Amino acid sequence: MEDILFPYENFRKGQKEFISEVDNAIKERKHLIVHAPTGMGKTISTLASSLPYAIKKDFTIFFLTNRHSQHKIIIETLRKIKEKYALDFLVADIIGKKHMCSFDNVEKLSSREFYDYCKELREKDLCPFYTNSKNSLLKVERGLIYDRIKKEGPLTVDQVIKIAAKKFCTFEISADIAKRANIVIADYFHILSPGVRDSFMLRINKEIGKSIIIFDEAHNLSKRSRDLMSETLSTFSIENAIREAKEFEYFNISEALNELKLILEDLKQEKLEKTDESLISRNDIYNKIDEFINYHEFIGDLDFLADLAREKKKRSYSSAVSNFLKAWNIEEEGFTRILQLKKSKFGKEIITANIKCLDPSILFRPLTSNSLSLICMSGTLIPTEMYKDLLGFKDAKTLEFKNPFPTENRLNLIVSGVTTKFTKRSDDMYGLIASKSSTIIRSIPGNIIMFFPSYEILYNISARLRSLLSRTLFLEDPNNNPKERHNLLDEFKRTKDSVLFAVAAGSYGEGIDLPGIIKGVIIVGLPLNKPDLETRQLIDYYDKKYAKGWEYAYTFPAIIKTMQNAGRCIRSETDKGVIIFLEERYKWSSYKKCFPEDMNLIITDHPETDIENFFGNNNKV
Repeated sequence: MEDILFPYENFRKGQKEFISEVDNAIKERKHLIVHAPTGMGKTISTLASSLPYAIKKDFTIFFLTNRHSQHKIIIETLRKIKEKYALDFLVADIIGKKHMCSFDNVEKLSSREFYDYCKELREKDLCPFYTNSKNSLLKVERGLIYDRIKKEGPLTVDQVIKIAAKKFCTFEISADIAKRANIVIADYFHILSPGVRDSFMLRINKEIGKSIIIFDEAHNLSKRSRDLMSETLSTFSIENAIREAKEFEYFNISEALNELKLILEDLKQEKLEKTDESLISRNDIYNKIDEFINYHEFIGDLDFLADLAREKKKRSYSSAVSNFLKAWNIEEEGFTRILQLKKSKFGKEIITANIKCLDPSILFRPLTSNSLSLICMSGTLIPTEMYKDLLGFKDAKTLEFKNPFPTENRLNLIVSGVTTKFTKRSDDMYGLIASKSSTIIRSIPGNIIMFFPSYEILYNISARLRSLLSRTLFLEDPNNNPKERHNLLDEFKRTKDSVLFAVAAGSYGEGIDLPGIIKGVIIVGLPLNKPDLETRQLIDYYDKKYAKGWEYAYTFPAIIKTMQNAGRCIRSETDKGVIIFLEERYKWSSYKKCFPEDMNLIITDHPETDIENFFGNNNKV
C-alpha cells in the first residue's frame, strides 16, 4: 500500500483493510463486492489505491453512480487528492446527455426520446452547439476551454456547462476530456446499457478491458439492470402513434398500428377475463403481427415515421412502439412476458404488454468477463453472496465491514404489537400505529423521518397523527419535481423538531445526507414488493437458478430498503439517534436474520422508556 493517495490525516475504523483489499483486487485483476456501512469512506477507499495504479498503467477508472448528487462527493475527494499530492491527472464528469443539453424544453423528453432527437439533429447539421464543437475554425477557443478545465479541475459537470457558455455542446466537450481522462465519473447506464456503452466507449476511445469499474450504491444494480432490459407497450401509446401516423398522412402505418391495438384487445378478452394480469408468449404478438404485415418491415416503417415526427416536434410515439417490438423479439432465457389491465387516473381502461427481464446477469456478462477489475460497493450490500449470484460473478471476493460509528451512539428498537401486514390492516390497526408513533415522536428531541411501505399507508397514518402532535409535519409528494423535493427537504432541515413522512422506496429513502439533523428514524411496516405476477415469476426463476427464490425476490429486497431508510439517521461519528422498527414481523427469525449482526436490535413493548433513557432526559417534545 505504499502507493496509495490518501489525503486525510487519519484512517477510519476498517478503512486500511478496505483500501488494501481494493489494491489487491486491482493488481490481481479480480472483482470485489463490498458491504461498507456509512462512515467507512467508500469513495476515498476505492480511489486511494485505484488512481495511482490507473495513472501508472495508463488504465481508466469509471466511477459510476445512481444519482447526480453523488458526483459532487467524488469530485471533492479528487480535489483533496490533487491538492495534497500536487498530481497532474484529468477527470471527466458526465451525466445523462439530456441534462447536459443547451436546447430548451428537452427535459420533458424521456432519455430515449432525447437520444433519438439529438441523433437526428446531429445527422442533419441542425444543432449549432454540436457543429461548433466540431468546427475547425473554433479549435483554438475549444483548446482554451480544455486548458481551463485541466487547470481548474477536477470540475463538476455543472461547472463545465457554465464554461461552455451555450456555445458548445457540453457532452462533446466532456467526451473530448474523457478521451484523455484518468477518471470518468458517469451514471450507471453509460456502462450498463449495451447500446449506450458501445457508442460511449467508442466516442471517448476507451476499452472495457483496460478499465477499473467502480459501482457505488451497488444495491441498486440488480433492479436497474432488469429495468434497462425491460419494455412496455400500452394501448395508450399505440393510440398516440396512430394519431402521429395520420398527422403525417401515412395511413398504411396507422392501419397497421390499429391492428396491433386490436391484437392487445383480443388478448385481453382471451387472457384477462377473470384477472388483471396474465402470462403471454412471444408468439401471441409476433405471429399475429406477421398475419397482416411483415414484423421487421413494420419496425422499419415505424422508424421511418419516427424520424419525420422528431423533425417537427422533438419526440415520437412511433419510436416507442418500434423499440418495444425490437425487444419483444428476444428469445433469450431470463425474460417473462406479462399482459396487464390498468386504469388511467381518469378511469380509462389501458392494456399493457410487458417484457420483463428476470436475470440482471445478462447485462453484466461483458463487464464481469472483460473488465480489468469490477468493484461493487454499498452500505447495504448484505447478503453479499446474493449480489454475487444475481450479477453473475464467478470469482469475486466478498467483504462485509461493520459499522464504524460508536455503538453507544445508536439505539435500534423493534416494537411489538403493530403490523402493516395486508390481512391485518384496519382502521383500528392504523389508529394503534398512530398512537404508538405519537408517543415515540414525543420522546425524541429533534427532527425525525418516518418511512412507510406505501403512500396509502402514509396518508392513513399521517392523517391520524396530525391531531396527536404539535410538531410541524412534512409529507413527501410523489408529484413533486426535483426542485420541489429539494425545497421541502431544506425547509424540513430548518424547522426544529419537525417530522418528515416519506415512503420507503421514495425520494428520501436513500441518498440524502443530513448529519447532525436527524435524531430519529421510524420505519413503519415492511416495504415488501407487491406479490404480483412479476414478483412471482422472479421467485420461480431464482428458485430454479439459485434455490433462493423467496429470499432473493421478496425478503431481502424489503430489508435492503429498510436498511437504506435506517441509514438516514447516523451519518457521522458524533451523530446520536434512534431507529425504530414499528412492525412486529421484524422480530421473526426469517426477517431478523437479514440484519447486520452489529445492529444490536432490542425488542420492546415500551419504546418511549428506552428512548428517554438513551437520550438521558425525560423531557418530551
